[in-house]
Amino acid sequence: MRYSFLSVIAPCALVLTACTTPVTPAFKDIGTRSGPCVAGGPDAVAQQFYDYRIQHRSNDLTALRPYLSDDLAAMLTAASRDSRNSALLSADPFSSRATPAQTARVASASTIPNTDARNIPLRVELTQGNQRWLDEVLMVREGQCWAVDDVRYLGGSVHAPAGSLRQSIEHR
Repeated sequence: MRYSFLSVIAPCALVLTACTTPVTPAFKDIGTRSGPCVAGGPDAVAQQFYDYRIQHRSNDLTALRPYLSDDLAAMLTAASRDSRNSALLSADPFSSRATPAQTARVASASTIPNTDARNIPLRVELTQGNQRWLDEVLMVREGQCWAVDDVRYLGGSVHAPAGSLRQSIEHR
């Protein structure tokens, strides 16, 4: 009788121990970042990115690197060597309009309920004179940094060959 009692209790004890062992969720692993970054949350970094672009009116990838994700920076560097991208990259690849915006207002990320999110899409209201349009910037978390990973072109008369920056420079 003792063997049958222990043979039943021992497996049950192991199962209960496994159920109470704390598990770290996979979404906490936010990876690493190889480049420099800008401090702030997703909306603050996106606003700083657009403010920098408006102030400097340049597509200099070296200067923009702290704002861009590692993947997007690599894609843009490779795309700059491909003549098919010259029209897009000489205009404004970070906006759906070829004419650079005079102002940009990034929507707040405070309404995003998941503070462990790895990527957050944010609407950006851009203006040039009396024209207004919306685009969407995808912010990703790399290590402790937030960075621009893509721009969805929502602004009507889009100058890009596809619906987003990444799609426009992929050429698949």
